[in-house]
Amino acid sequence: MNTRLKKIGELLHLQRKNKGLTQDEVGSMIGVQKAMISKVENGMCVNFNTIDRIAEALGVESMVELKPIKKADKNTIDYVMTAIIEFAKRHGLTIREASNYLNRFKGIDFLTEFYDVEHTLSFNDCVDDLTLVCQNNGGEIG
Repeated sequence: MNTRLKKIGELLHLQRKNKGLTQDEVGSMIGVQKAMISKVENGMCVNFNTIDRIAEALGVESMVELKPIKKADKNTIDYVMTAIIEFAKRHGLTIREASNYLNRFKGIDFLTEFYDVEHTLSFNDCVDDLTLVCQNNGGEIG
C-alpha cells in the first residue's frame, strides 16, 4: 500500500469524524457503498474521482502535487551522517538507535529538506534543531 494514499485516507477519515458523519452517510452523499469509503480511508483506492467526491462532500478540497525527487549528493549524505553521530553522542544513543529515532520522527527528512540552511549552522545548533523537530513529531528525547 502506498503510504501517501494511506495518508490521504487518514485525512479524509479525520475530516469525516470531525463532521460527525459515518461511512454510510458519506457513501450516501456521493452514491457509493460504505465499503468504498472504507477502502479510500484505508488507502486502498486510487480512484481520484472518488477521493475528490468524498472530499467535496466533506467540505474540503483535494489537491495533487507533483514534486521532483531530490537526489542526495555526497555532501548531503556526509552531513546527515555526521549529524546522526552528533545526535547520538548528545543523547547517549548508539548510532543505529539515533538513526532509527531520527528516521521515525522525521529528523532525517528535516535535514535533507533544509540542508541548504542547516549545513551553515554549528552541529550543536543542528542537534538542537533535530531534537525540536523530533519532539514536534512525537519523539520524547530531549
